[in-house]
Amino acid sequence: EMVSDMAARLAPGDDLVGFAALTHDLGKGLTPPEEWPRHIMHEQRGLAPLRALCDRLKIPLEHRQLAEAVCRDHLNVHRIDELRDATVLELLARCDAFRRPERIARIALCCEADKRGRLGFEESDYPQGATLTRLHQAALAVQARDLDTQGLAGPAIGEALARARIKAISAAR
Repeated sequence: EMVSDMAARLAPGDDLVGFAALTHDLGKGLTPPEEWPRHIMHEQRGLAPLRALCDRLKIPLEHRQLAEAVCRDHLNVHRIDELRDATVLELLARCDAFRRPERIARIALCCEADKRGRLGFEESDYPQGATLTRLHQAALAVQARDLDTQGLAGPAIGEALARARIKAISAAR
């Protein structure tokens, strides 16, 4: 409930952020008691119940996709400074950040709500959100049309684009 309250504080009236914040930790309820108090793999465990909830309630696709991205990757965003540059690019691709760049700001807000939605952390800084946004902007600035693709075709162009985006992410750190 505190995460939902923080999401409402950070993004008033944004039902996409609210829904994703509300559902991001569904996997914690599936943690076997012998693993308590830790909730290892709760982000993966949470995807199936999230999808079932979305199907049952006929949740709009945009809400579902954001909620899945936050559920799956919120811990990766929390530790973004520890991720390799290639892993950051993979995270951005999983979140569909190149076709839907607006999604990254909402993911950052949900992750901030998760961090700050705990007793004693309400006024904490969350620099990971700014880092995610900065690295996304750096990768987004690299377009295939800007690369020298002479002699490249098909998958080779995609690989060159990925290498250039990884380099941009590295430079933006």
